[in-house]
Amino acid sequence: MVLITADMNIANALKKAEISPNIVPEGFSPSTLLSIKYPKGEDVALGNFIKPSDSAETPNISFVAPDSDAQYTLLLIDPDAPSKQDPKWGPYRHWVVVNIPGSADFMAANQLTSYMGPAPPPKTGDHRYIFLLYKQPSTNSNFNALSQDASCFDYKSFVQQNGLELVSVNFFVSRNDDN
Repeated sequence: MVLITADMNIANALKKAEISPNIVPEGFSPSTLLSIKYPKGEDVALGNFIKPSDSAETPNISFVAPDSDAQYTLLLIDPDAPSKQDPKWGPYRHWVVVNIPGSADFMAANQLTSYMGPAPPPKTGDHRYIFLLYKQPSTNSNFNALSQDASCFDYKSFVQQNGLELVSVNFFVSRNDDN
């Protein structure tokens, strides 16, 4: 009998969606689960399909902090802008929230980029919307302002410059209704 663990399930989903190793390092093992629920009732579940209209509003995020005294940063990116075949504008920055307390109280956090729901252009196929949760090296970290242009977000430099440690990931797929 083969035992499939949650870590293996996550790793397989990331690899199948080509998120690992390009965005999430191969061998990444989450230290918490990231639960994302949209107001219209859709849950993000490792690659499920959610229509843009069902993910237009800011979702509710919950997680059990691996370190309750730490603070966290959440990124939402679309690496497939304008399309997976031609990602010249990707990763597109859809949301950046910093200084999230270990209690996951988003009201006490700071938004560097307000939530922008998916809006994939017509005839561009599936887009992957990836939530990345990072542990910050210290509480109340100071983050530089981000550019107004949300395209070509160099999230890897952002992560490195701020000393962030990936602790969880979740994602969904969406496409324009005209596809």
